[in-house]
Amino acid sequence: MPEKENETLDCRGLSCPEPLTLLRNLVRKAAPGQEITLLSDDPVSLRDVPAFCNFMGHTLISLPDDKHPHRFVIKKKE
Repeated sequence: MPEKENETLDCRGLSCPEPLTLLRNLVRKAAPGQEITLLSDDPVSLRDVPAFCNFMGHTLISLPDDKHPHRFVIKKKE
């Protein structure tokens, strides 16, 4: 079975709890090991996304930085 492509979820302009709710719904549908890029400019996401990944056992590959100020990359647990 071919691996699912990485997906991007653009939540810019949305505020808590919408980015996390939409992320959680997409992660449920994702294949194990699939990467999801979340774009969120909600400052609360800087707290919520790492906590969600830690709690659910997913890997947080990257947090926003100077080059990508709103990008989180999450890998669903295998």
